[in-house]
Amino acid sequence: MRTIQFELMRPGEFLEEKERFSVAYLPVGPLEWHGPHMPFGTDPLNAQAVARGVAARIGGVVFPPLFCGTEEARTPKILNWMGFEDDSQYIVGMDVPSNPIKSCYFPEELFGTILRANLIQIISLGFRMVVIVNGHGAAGQLRTGARLAREFSNTTKSRVLFCRAMQKLDEADERLGHANIVETSMQMYVSGGSVRLDMLPPREVPLRTSEWGIADGYLMTGESVNESHTVEHDPRDATAELGKRYVENGIERIAREVQKVYGEIKRKEI
Repeated sequence: MRTIQFELMRPGEFLEEKERFSVAYLPVGPLEWHGPHMPFGTDPLNAQAVARGVAARIGGVVFPPLFCGTEEARTPKILNWMGFEDDSQYIVGMDVPSNPIKSCYFPEELFGTILRANLIQIISLGFRMVVIVNGHGAAGQLRTGARLAREFSNTTKSRVLFCRAMQKLDEADERLGHANIVETSMQMYVSGGSVRLDMLPPREVPLRTSEWGIADGYLMTGESVNESHTVEHDPRDATAELGKRYVENGIERIAREVQKVYGEIKRKEI
């Protein structure tokens, strides 16, 4: 069985795999509050699982996760959507006042610098293609990743893709979110022992975003706002089986995109 993790590779293994399929994967995500029931590394760990799955399926080298990400202060409108009556509060990301521990967020400009340095190092190893597998959905994270992918694709010999680890199963899927049923299920599948659903309150207790730092994805876009400000797609309904579906969906979608772009790169070299 071939080795796909860079940190476990010997030089000969690395050179052989880079020659066979010259693609590097960089999982990225912050150490962030994900409710009382999940680990802080949920985002990068889920991204790593998807990256490993893609590499195992089609080839390439997976670099260690970059435990780094950014967030920004919530706007008054989003604070209202989250259920806060006082929209003048300064709340960054999912660090609601009731959380006992803050997330390890980096300022967007520093996150960009760190991600840039990692891309420079990876590209210097001679990969035709680098795939950033992102596990975090913050606007600044997406903006920075997409910007750097475009820049490096046009200023270096490597093509850089920026992909989301967690993706909809289909267009009608509305279950994505932060620490809700989807992320919880994915983490149960990836590292089940790190998830403790019993740390969440009993069923009769509603999970209000303003109190638990758990949210449905559409809340942050305003596409739909629950007047009770409670989580609709409840993490207490999470299962490893559902998580497997989302992890495999991310693997399938990213693998398809990587093969498409890599084929274009190879054709240009002929």
